[in-house]
Parts: sequence; C-alpha cells; structure tokens
Amino acid sequence: MSLFRQDCSHKLSYYINLSNENFQAHLINIAFIGISFFISLLLFQHGFLLKRVELTSRSSCSDVASRDACWFPAQYQRAVIILIDALRYDFVAPFQRQLDSNNKAYSGHFSTITRLLNDHNESAVLMHFRADAPTTTMQRLKSLTTGSLPTFIDVGSNFASTAILEDNWVDEIVATNRSIVMLGDDTWVSLYPEQFRRKYHLPSFDINDLHTVDQMILNNLFGELVKSDWTVLIAHFLGVDHCGHKYGPNHPEMFKKLKQMNEVLAKVVDSLDNDTLLLVMGDHGMTENGDHGGDEPLEIDAALFMFAKKKLIFAEPPKSVSQVDIVPTISLLLDSPIPYSNIGTLIDCTIVPEHRALAISSNAEQMMRYGRTIVAETQLPELDSLIRSFENNGNVENSIDYMRRLQELLRASWTEFNNSFMRIGFMSLLDAVLSVYDSLYTGNISFASLIFRSGLFFIQISIFLIGDDEHYIAILDFLLSFSLIIQLVRAARTLFSFTSTIWEIAIFCMTIVHASSFLSNSYIVFESSVIRFLTQTVVTIAFWQSFSNRKHSNRHHSRSFLTVLGDRFNWQRSLIFIIIILLLRLGIFFEKCREEQRDACEATIFSQSFSHIPHSPIKIMRFMFGISVQILATYLVTKLLRNYPSEIWTSTLIFPTAVACITSWLSLWLPEDTVSHFVRFSLGTAQIVYGLSFINLLIVCFRAACIGKFWNQNSCTISYVVCISSVLFLILGDGLAFSFLSLITVIFLIPLIVDDEYYQIVFIVFLSSHGFFSLSHQPTFSSIPWQAAFVGVPGNFAIQIVPGTLIVAHIFASQIITSVAVPMLVVKQNYRQSGLSHWTYKLILFHSLKVSFS
Repeated sequence: MSLFRQDCSHKLSYYINLSNENFQAHLINIAFIGISFFISLLLFQHGFLLKRVELTSRSSCSDVASRDACWFPAQYQRAVIILIDALRYDFVAPFQRQLDSNNKAYSGHFSTITRLLNDHNESAVLMHFRADAPTTTMQRLKSLTTGSLPTFIDVGSNFASTAILEDNWVDEIVATNRSIVMLGDDTWVSLYPEQFRRKYHLPSFDINDLHTVDQMILNNLFGELVKSDWTVLIAHFLGVDHCGHKYGPNHPEMFKKLKQMNEVLAKVVDSLDNDTLLLVMGDHGMTENGDHGGDEPLEIDAALFMFAKKKLIFAEPPKSVSQVDIVPTISLLLDSPIPYSNIGTLIDCTIVPEHRALAISSNAEQMMRYGRTIVAETQLPELDSLIRSFENNGNVENSIDYMRRLQELLRASWTEFNNSFMRIGFMSLLDAVLSVYDSLYTGNISFASLIFRSGLFFIQISIFLIGDDEHYIAILDFLLSFSLIIQLVRAARTLFSFTSTIWEIAIFCMTIVHASSFLSNSYIVFESSVIRFLTQTVVTIAFWQSFSNRKHSNRHHSRSFLTVLGDRFNWQRSLIFIIIILLLRLGIFFEKCREEQRDACEATIFSQSFSHIPHSPIKIMRFMFGISVQILATYLVTKLLRNYPSEIWTSTLIFPTAVACITSWLSLWLPEDTVSHFVRFSLGTAQIVYGLSFINLLIVCFRAACIGKFWNQNSCTISYVVCISSVLFLILGDGLAFSFLSLITVIFLIPLIVDDEYYQIVFIVFLSSHGFFSLSHQPTFSSIPWQAAFVGVPGNFAIQIVPGTLIVAHIFASQIITSVAVPMLVVKQNYRQSGLSHWTYKLILFHSLKVSFS
C-alpha cells in the first residue's frame, strides 16, 4: 500500500500543452464526433442497403373461384416438413464412387434418399434449392413461409426475431381451421408465437451443442407422426448446421450427424400414408469452413427432396428451384391460399395434368394482384407495363414467363436507393471529418460548437427514427450545408500555413490511395495484400526519415568518429526495423482466404478454427506453438514490468491469467462425447481470465484516479495494454497467438525507430487494418468467428449482448489493441510534441479519411 500512497501523493504533469487545454471539453467533443460518425453511417445505410415494402394484406378463399375447394383441389391432406439446417445439396446427392475421386466426409450418407430416387422415380425428386442472400436462418424461414425476400438490413433480426406480419402459408393453414405442430429451432416460435397447436422448441444459438435440439425432436417426433390432429408437421434439426460451425463439413463428426439424419428419414418414410407429402429441405448451405450468411455458391446451394407414396411427378422436374417457389407449391398441394406477398413460381411438375392450368393461373393472378399493390405504393412504370401486358395477353402457356419477369422486376425495385438519406449521411460524414480537422488545428473547443453539434445530433436521430420526412430533411440539409461551408473556409485558411516534406505528402497520398482502392473489386478481394504492402512502405519511409533526421541533427555537435559512425549506421535500430518488417510479412500465414481469391490464396493451419482441424501431428504442433507463444508473452511482460515497482499487482496477476488461458485452450481437446461433462471446467477457466483481467483493470483505474491522468505514467499505460491483451489472447485462441503477439511487439518497437508523431500515427492507422487481416478476418458474413461467442459464456446465454461483444472483440481485436496502446505511445514521445487528445483527433482523422473517400 505504500506504493499506492506514494503514487497518490506524487502528482505529475508532463505535457506542456495539456496544462492550458480544457480536457473535459475535448472529451465531450470527441464523444460527439464519435456519435456523429455512427449516426452518419446509420443514415447512409438507411438509404443504401436493400429494403422493401412489407404489406399486411392477406389472401383468402374468395380470391379464386373454385368448386369444392378453397383455391385448388388438394392433392394431399397432410405434409411432413423435415428441415435440416444447412443441408447442402452435395450432402444429399447420390454418391457415385467411380466418379467421385475426392471422398469427402459428407458424401454418400443419405442412402434412404438414394434408394427412393432409384426405386420410386415418379414419387421422389431431388432438386437444388437456391437460397437468396442473406443466408441466415431467420431470413430463410421468412422466405420459406411468406414467399418474399428478406434483405441484408434484416440480418440483425436473426438473433432477436419478431413475429411475422406479412401473409404466409402458416397463417393460411391455421385460418382454414387446420393445425400445425412444430419441433426444433425456437426461431419458428419467435416468428409464429401463437400459430402452432403444439410446439417443442429449444434455443438455437449454441453452435457447440450438436445434439440437444435434435435429441429433443427425436423424443417427440414419432409420437406426433401417429397422431391425426395436425395438417402440417415441421421438424427443424440443427445438428448439421452446428457441426458445420464447430468442425466444418469435412469432419468425422459431420459423418455421424448425416448418418443420424438418414436413419431419421428412413423411419419417417415408413410412417407415411398415401395422403401425406414429405418435404426434406435445407434452409441454406455452408462454405467449406462451415459458415454461412453471404451469397457464395456453396452457401446458397441447399437441397430439396420431395416424396409421396403415390405419384408425385407428372412432368420433367427442374434441376433447380428458388426457395420462394416452395411457398405456392405447398399452398396449392394442400389447398390453401397462396400468401399475398409471394413472388415464388409454382413447381408445376408436381401438379396433376388436369389441374395444371388452374394452378398456374391461380399463382399468376396472386402475383399480379401483389404487383398492382406495389405499383400503387411505389409507382414503378416497368412493373405497371408488365401487369397491363399480362392482362391483355396472358394465358396458361406464357403465365410462368410473366411471373418470372415480375419476380425479376420486384427484385430490382427492392435494390433502389433512397438518395435523400444517402446524401444526408454523406454530408454528415464530411461534417464530422471537418469537425475533427477543425478541433485538431484550432485547439479550442467552444461551448457554442458543442451546443450546435448536440442539436444536430438530435435532428439526425429524429430523421432516422421518423423516416423520409421532407421537412426534417430540408432542415438538416440547410444545417449541414451551413456547417460545411463554415468549416471548409476554416480548413482552407489553415491549409496554406502547412510546410510539409515530400515524404509526409507521400504518406498522406498513400492513405488516399488505399481509400480509393475500394472502387476496384480486385483490390477489395486482395485488400489484405494491398494493406500489408502499404504498411511496410509506411514503416520503411518513416524509418528512413527518422534516420535522416538523426543524421542531420548530429552534425552540429562535436563528436568522435566512432560515435558518428554508430549513429549513421545504427545496427540496433536497423535490426528493429528488420524485425518489424519480418513480423508484418509473417502475417500472411494467418490470413483467411476469400472464395474470390481462388488458387491465389492457400489457407494455412493457423487461419482455421481449432475444432475444424482433424486430429493429426500438425494440430498438436500448432497447439504447442500457441502455448509456447503465450508462455513467451508472459515471460516478456513479467520481465518488462520488473522495471516498474508500482506495477506489482499486474506482474503478479499475469502468471495465473496465462495459466487459466492455456487451461481453457486445453479444454478444446475434449472429445465431443465428453464435452458436456466438462462444461463448467471449460467455462470456469475462461471466466478466471476475465475476472483476473478485470481486477487488474480496476487496480489500474484506481491508480489513475490517484495520479490524475494515467497516460502521464508509462507503467500505467503498459499495465492497461496488458489487461486488455490478456482477454484478447483468450478470445483469439491458440492459432492466432503468434500473430497477436507480433502485433503487440510491433507497437512496442515502433517508437524505437520512428521519432516523428505524424509517421507513428499514420503507421498505427495502417497497422490496425493490417492486423484485421493477419488475425484471420475478412469483411464477409461467412468469415464471422461465431466460436468466439462461447469463450467463457454458456450456450444460449440469455443476455445476447455478451456473446455479441465477444464476437466483436475477436473481429476488431487489432483496432482495439492499437487504440488501447495510444496512451503508451503518447508517453513514449517524452512529451515533446502533443497530448492524448491531439493524438486521438489525428487517429480519427486518418481513419475517417479512408471511410470518406471509399
């Protein structure tokens, strides 16, 4: 405690300029600027991202004149829907050993489907079942029941689904006094909370749990099949999807899960009667890494298998259908109104020939009715012209063509931009960037500017919540234009006072070039290589300039020849420079490949999730290497903190934190059959890391309160970095331990070879982007590290923001650690230049420049 009393009594003030600046005003201003960037992006995406009009209108039996039926004579009285989450087409496709040279773990396990296709070719059909992006479960279920197309703006709803208000075949079945039984994924209950006669459901978020939901279904499925009080039975199995996330498709555990699903199908087929239709489908596919969410071919290529014990196929079936096409097919086969907003086209090969014309005309009339409503809402002339053409020339033969053209027009109309919101979002972003520049180079934050920025923020929030209101948009247009003019005038006045070297201008231009590269698809696909090259170029220029400055500054002093020679050819600084370049280059071994890169990128064992790697000596070597890196990092930190007696608590806690982290990694070796018995052990070790790091952080904060400003003391800033790094080491896992340690090492080494603040800041900006890729991330949905959500957090945790935070921490680990290291870099400037607020403004400015230009 004497150390704490000594620190508290010894108030330090190192910065020359911080003594005159109002730190609280800068803190409030930075907070407003951060909020401004956030709301700017929200406004821009509100106008940019695909969205569509959702209607609450509903179809009814009176819409179609049909004798002795609602819409169409029912061909089946009941339907059993077996939805196997992430059932990719090639998981189900008949396996031909003489043709398939690559024997994958997922191939050839659905012998039941293969047998039915061979023995009952008029009663069974297998088709590609094309999903639309985003390929997430909630959006796919919405599409499979409404016949509409959810959009990327709805992706967040996958974790907090709300009841569907649009017309759908579930509601239509219930409205005709029939009932539905549901078993499996609780997403169905979120979408349809009151519609099911009986429901057996469990949470679906725990991707580490392969069996609980599936076993619950099996415990109840066959008891429900023998009952006669339902019309549709839905069984949504999750094991295949969870196995893909945890292990990947080409893994022995996937073999076990697919074999189990095949056995289930065999028993279900045996229990069917002649009036029951069986539908086996996947809601989406998965990549070779087991992920999904985007629009890669493997993600959208699901399977659809249809079977009945009487003739089902009356014409040549298509090889591929869209998922929305199943909606009118189910509706008409069960004599139910097609949902009002459906844009799917009937799979007409399943309709008996004598009723085919009625079925097609019913589907066409429904789609044209929906199209007329859309025309009234959105005023689309092309759509209006198509509908008029159908009314004048439509017949059974060309109706399918008209429906497909209508579907294409509706898809196109839902990709139209809202120019007003995009304009306001972009102007708000420019205003925020210029505000950063103004705050940086004027240094004074006036009370009036804070009032103006707070008022602007509330108007922006109001427009985002209210929607496309022309009065609010006009007000915001005026305010933003006024603010931009004032700030542009101020910026122009300061620009003429700059005296920059050619290398400083070159570094600035590199930032602009990187931002401009987003206009090229090739640069986006290979952005990791581009950013690695630019990062190495920046550090090379900065090192050369720093070396030149030291060389010139030494000319004015009388020094010995050996001293001058040592300064001119400083081998220590040169060695550090080589180490930094080498560590940056080694990042390539940890980068995740994008599908578009094809053969230009080859994934290494470090970029794969631990559970995806088959048991082999290479897996053991990777794990031992990760542990060695953790031990090395612990040793280096402990040795570093010995130089700071005040950080005794941090140096004491770092060892047990590292032991708990390694122990948590060891739990990943547990076999699948024994994982459930050691759940508390796995969770407990990770939670120990969180707990010790939190205690360490509290101690740092306490010392900061005593000192006044913790970034005034080097020891505090180092302890701060150590606290956050301990947690990130755990979340990133053993495979990325070396890459993360390399990132931290570069941050510690860069002040030793680069003296100038400007070069350091630009380098940190590029390093944060480089670290994003070297920590095995890509800006794609399928690259999201879902496994991070369960590090120390139990599956299906009630407060979903906690696992969500862990995923965000994994994705942005590079940005987090570079931001956390800023106070330490400021201290290492020896207070010769500027304070923390000055650094923060510059970092925000350079980061925002890339966003603005891209």
